[in-house]
Amino acid sequence: MDSKKIKNLKNLIKSNVKNLVKISCIAIMLIVLACAPYFLRSYYLSILQSVLVWVVLSMSWYFFSGLTKYVALGSVAFVGTGMYFTAICLYSIHIRKYYLGLPFPLSFPDIVILAGLICFGLALAIGLVSLRLKGIYFAIATFGIAELVKGIFRWWADYTRAVPYQLNCPVEFLKPGLSYYSVLATTFVALLLTAFLLRSRFGLALRMIGENEEAAAHVGVNTTIYKTLGFAISAFFMGLMGASYMIRFGAVNIDSIFIFDYSFMPPVMVLLGGIGSPYGPIIGATALTLINEYLRMSLMNYPFINYQMVYGAILVVIVLFLPNGILGAVRLRRVKFAKWKRVSLRR
Repeated sequence: MDSKKIKNLKNLIKSNVKNLVKISCIAIMLIVLACAPYFLRSYYLSILQSVLVWVVLSMSWYFFSGLTKYVALGSVAFVGTGMYFTAICLYSIHIRKYYLGLPFPLSFPDIVILAGLICFGLALAIGLVSLRLKGIYFAIATFGIAELVKGIFRWWADYTRAVPYQLNCPVEFLKPGLSYYSVLATTFVALLLTAFLLRSRFGLALRMIGENEEAAAHVGVNTTIYKTLGFAISAFFMGLMGASYMIRFGAVNIDSIFIFDYSFMPPVMVLLGGIGSPYGPIIGATALTLINEYLRMSLMNYPFINYQMVYGAILVVIVLFLPNGILGAVRLRRVKFAKWKRVSLRR
C-alpha cells in the first residue's frame, strides 16, 4: 500500500472518529436534558428552559439574517403570534370543556404545529413585500411590521370582544414537566432541521446571497424565492417556540407577549457568540441568559443598583472588546498562537 492510500485511510479514520465523537456528545447531551427534571430543582429547570428558548430564537434569526445579511428586527411578530394563537386555543379548550362539555378538535402538539404554520404563512406574505428592501430599510420595515401585527391583534381583541384581555392557561397545562418537555422537543426539532438545511443546497444559496446577491442571481440562484423561504422557515421555528413556551405562564395578554426582547436579543446573542458559525447563537444565547439571571438574583438585595444597568454596561464592554464574538476571539487567539509557534520553531 503506497503512502497516498495510507494517508487517505488515516484521514477517513479521523473523520469517522470525529463524527462518532460528535454523535456521542449529542446523544449524551440529549439524555441529560431529557432527565433534567428528575435531578434539577424547579428554579434551575426554569433557567435551563429559558436557555433553550433563546437558543432556538437566536438560531432561527441566524438561519436567515446571519446567512443573508438581511438584518430582521421583527422576530416578536412571529413569537408573539405563536404564543397568542396558543393562548386563544387553550382558552377555547377551557370554555368548551368546562362550560359547554364539548371536546376540542386539536391536541396541544397540533396547536403548536399549527401556530408554526401560521407564522410560516405570515412570514411568506411579509417577505414578499419587505424583502425588496435592503440594509437599514429592511430592518426598519420588519420592526414596523412587528408593531403592525401587535396592533392588529389588539384591535381584533378590543373590537370583537371575542376573548378577554388576559388569557388564563387551563390548569391541566400548568405543569413544569409539560412546559419543559414541550420546549425541549421544539428545540431538538428546530436545531436538527436547521443543521440539515445549513448543510443543504438551500443553506448554500442563502450564504451566496449574503456574500454577493448579484453574483448569486447571475449563476442561477432565484434569490427572491430563497430569501422568502428562508425568512418563512426562520419564522416557523420562532412560532413553534412561542407556542411551546406559552404554557410556562399562568396568564398572558398582548402586552406581555409582544415585547421588544424577542426582536432585539436574538441578534445581540448571535453577535456575542460569533456570527460566522452556527455554534455562535448557541454560545451567545447561553452566556447572555446566564449572565442576565445571575445579575438579577445577585443584585436583588441592592435596591440602589438596577441590574439592567449593569447588564447593559456588560453588553457595551463585550461589543467593544469582542467585536467578532466569543468564537471570533478564540479563532484570533489560535491564529496568533500558530504564528508564535512557527516563529519559535524557526528560532
